[in-house]
Amino acid sequence: MAFDKSCPGARTIREPTPEDVNCPSCDEAVEIWTDELKANCPSCGTKVFREQQPSCIDWCPHARECVGPEVYERLKSV
Repeated sequence: MAFDKSCPGARTIREPTPEDVNCPSCDEAVEIWTDELKANCPSCGTKVFREQQPSCIDWCPHARECVGPEVYERLKSV
């Protein structure tokens, strides 16, 4: 089954962009991509989490096939 690559629910997963999130420990900007949920602060090593927005992974019955099983499992497990 082929999926339309313009699905807005999966766009930030298939075409990730970087976002800066401030470290809660040292306030350093930490780059976390939209297809990731966490990163380590390069300044102090604290795990920094990006606010998880609702996505197609939460509701679409085709999400596993659309974004791929590895990405689906990584994002669904959090």
